[in-house]
Amino acid sequence: MKTTRHSNPARPAREKKEHSKQQYEQSLRACDSAAARIKAAGEELAASWSALCQEISTGVSSTELLRKRAWCNVLELRLKEQAQALEQARLGVDALWDEMMLAARARELFNRYLKKNASDSLPGNENLVLLARTASVIAAAHQRTASLKK
Repeated sequence: MKTTRHSNPARPAREKKEHSKQQYEQSLRACDSAAARIKAAGEELAASWSALCQEISTGVSSTELLRKRAWCNVLELRLKEQAQALEQARLGVDALWDEMMLAARARELFNRYLKKNASDSLPGNENLVLLARTASVIAAAHQRTASLKK
């Protein structure tokens, strides 16, 4: 298998950061969309209840009342489904936020370590070991957040 080498070593990290940002933005849009659907379903349910109350006060047939009440039940179920969808969207946003925070902390930690040890001239192999350890910590954090998403 041929590995690709980028001319700019920061390019893969930047692409991953942009991908994470796009995922986060997409997740936020899904959350906003779910909230809008909940609002619309709530308004429709309120209008249906008002119509039912109006018909009760005017005196309508029992079959018509049963039909209106059944429609209100359907709208209540839709509202509950939309609430569950919003909760799932919020969990997705939270998981992506945690993942981004873990990655930022790992980068900070690695940068602080490099600055601290800049005066100590470490041989190249030790830097590679340090980089591998940092990468494994980041990968473990990523797996942890991925398991939380499920």
